[in-house]
Amino acid sequence: MNRFGTIVLVCVAVLLLVPAFLRSSPSFQLGPGVVVMTPHNEQIRFELGSRFSQWHQREFGTDAHVAWSTPGGTSEIRKLLQSQWKAAAGAGAPFGGDIDLVFGGGSYEHGVLAKPTEADDPGSTISVPHGFSKEDLLAWFSTDTIADGRLYDEKSFWIGTALSSFGLIWNEDEFAQRELPRPTDWSMLAHPKLRGRVAFVNPAMSGSVTTALQSILEHLGWQRGWALIRRAAANARSVSGSSTRVPGDVGAGEAAIGPCIDFYGRAQVAALEAAGITGRIQYRDAAGQTVVDADPISLLRGAPNPELARRFIRFCLTAEAQSLWQLPSSDPDGPQRFALRRLPIRAEVYEQLGDRMLDQVDPFAEAKAAAYPNRSARAFIVPLFVSMAMDHRDELREAWHAIVEHPAYPSSDAVVMAADVEDPELRLMLERFDALPSVPMPNDTVADLNDPTVLAAVKAGWLRDGFKSMGWWDLESTGTLALQARASSFFLDQYQKAANP
Repeated sequence: MNRFGTIVLVCVAVLLLVPAFLRSSPSFQLGPGVVVMTPHNEQIRFELGSRFSQWHQREFGTDAHVAWSTPGGTSEIRKLLQSQWKAAAGAGAPFGGDIDLVFGGGSYEHGVLAKPTEADDPGSTISVPHGFSKEDLLAWFSTDTIADGRLYDEKSFWIGTALSSFGLIWNEDEFAQRELPRPTDWSMLAHPKLRGRVAFVNPAMSGSVTTALQSILEHLGWQRGWALIRRAAANARSVSGSSTRVPGDVGAGEAAIGPCIDFYGRAQVAALEAAGITGRIQYRDAAGQTVVDADPISLLRGAPNPELARRFIRFCLTAEAQSLWQLPSSDPDGPQRFALRRLPIRAEVYEQLGDRMLDQVDPFAEAKAAAYPNRSARAFIVPLFVSMAMDHRDELREAWHAIVEHPAYPSSDAVVMAADVEDPELRLMLERFDALPSVPMPNDTVADLNDPTVLAAVKAGWLRDGFKSMGWWDLESTGTLALQARASSFFLDQYQKAANP
């Protein structure tokens, strides 16, 4: 094993020891506790938990601590809560009583928690309004949006505590070997020279990756966005089930590039630099093509400690807590032990902290609204990606290889599509490779999924089971699975035709 690989393994081993070290901290064992379910890592939990205890003692003169619950990622947390809700409803019992807050994950997942869970009880939601006044919100937020995203829910069901964006982490040595320019946007994931060297994640297993792919679709457009995603999946060395794998794989030299959440990427770069490896791994946001999303906190129905829960939310929005996201541990106002490398959600913090910040970025100045917003697009990401990129991986790669090895394929760093080439055979191969399926609709009509204007109607009928009575799928199945199966057969046929024109 070379020196680089050894150092990476040492870094991983140190990170694995962090949980045991943090569990020994006595700061979480004093006074009443607020119970917080979160996907956040140990470092975030330690720094915010210990500082909340100090803040609470200073502000209220009593001890308090955070009891953390970490069942998995945000999607797993949402599914767990929905399952608990159904069980309670089935038993005729009230929901909740164990967890106060859900902290972390994107605004989409928190929005799901705020939606009615039962059709016969429209006021029944897993989360409840936090109860802060308009004056509180105005004190914390100089604006309620960033680009086209909200910083807090209009109906007060969730409130953002930090910001997340998405970008690329890459290995400088591999890019130099392949004579590739430094990536600036998502298109590099689709470069033919990176076949077998992209780290990718299945959005069916990760809400954050679903948000990243949604950003690609809404910034590049529906067809061009799927073309890029399909090529990135064809380039993938593997498709993992966790967004945390991407920076680790790139950091260990197992992949050359991959998409990841901003603070995962920056933390990986910092960890290697701390181990004496400088400049080998880099991260940057996808310029002008990324969403900046709030990292929310939600109060749950039946919270056992609602007042203490609201105090924790209030603490997270203080200048003291906001500074923890971006200051180094060496700063008097910074975290106790761990640099968190997150983006504060309060706009004025960027001006207040200035060059004390670890990452000299201002998302409020750099964020751009999506060029092709479509509220229905997200619902199609998992079923189309699974059928397109997971069900027939060998055929996908074979078709992509046949395309890029075609004598007429142009030398370009951009995503090459059928309209970009003149050779009739190559154009036909690309048309087949990039095509999306059609599905039946009522009154003997058909919806072509190449057309983004049909998504809302297809979503309502197929993905939300509005067409259940049409006989297009087994009543024991779902419209989503039926659409996915149709798409899977379609893509297999298209890949085989593209590889053998």
